[in-house]
Amino acid sequence: MCCSNLFGVVKTVFIIIVLFFAVEGFYPCTGVAGAETGENEQPLEFEEVQEILDKAKASYAELKDYTAIIHKEEYKDGDKKVDERTIIKFQKPFKVYLKWLSGKNEGTQLLYVEGKYDDKMIIRKGGGFLKVFGTMEMDPDGFWLRKFTKHSIREVGFGGIIKRSYEQFEVAKKEGFIDAAQSTLSEIDGRPAYKMVMVVTPEGEENGYYCRSSIQYFDAETFLPVKVTFWLWEDEVAEVLSFSDIKLNVDLPEIDFDRDNEEYHF
Repeated sequence: MCCSNLFGVVKTVFIIIVLFFAVEGFYPCTGVAGAETGENEQPLEFEEVQEILDKAKASYAELKDYTAIIHKEEYKDGDKKVDERTIIKFQKPFKVYLKWLSGKNEGTQLLYVEGKYDDKMIIRKGGGFLKVFGTMEMDPDGFWLRKFTKHSIREVGFGGIIKRSYEQFEVAKKEGFIDAAQSTLSEIDGRPAYKMVMVVTPEGEENGYYCRSSIQYFDAETFLPVKVTFWLWEDEVAEVLSFSDIKLNVDLPEIDFDRDNEEYHF
């Protein structure tokens, strides 16, 4: 009984501390935030969080194509381990072209058009020993992609973030995995944005929830994600994705998703 009470106190103190740092902005890369809850109450502001995710899902459903720069950072124990920028061209139903602009994979290009090219990713490595192999065709869920990301190519960009966040919030809410949740109007890169934050209970890990806490910014006009931070379960790892130079519904031409595009050199 004594150990149980001690665990409860430690857990409460932990939540209070991380909520303070996230709200005050002192923990921008690995922080979390949320709303206080009473002993016998559900976490507050579920309705606001749900509304943001509903609008994000609806906004993405109307989107035809887009281009953007994705800035990916990964932190472990507070130290930056990954820092790279990638250009993305995306068109529905599922066509994606990526080119790494900086980081250890600088110059690497990837093209994936669902159902085309034998449903393989077309890849040309920008540097390293794999460059000698020239253009390669690889499984979209194969091991090679895991060198770049924790996710399938089918989860890239806005769609993957919204789908994962929406579905897992639904599960966490239904199963009672949420310790705290909060939605506030904020600003990022000079534009108004909704800041959505959430803390998940330890049971979430056992039930496949992606991260133990998150901070996500959704543009107040488009409701698309512009910056997300996921504090993962393992090894104090924080994953941060920021989107800039976003252009929506630009009617990308077919050549942008053609392996024979002379600009790509596949």
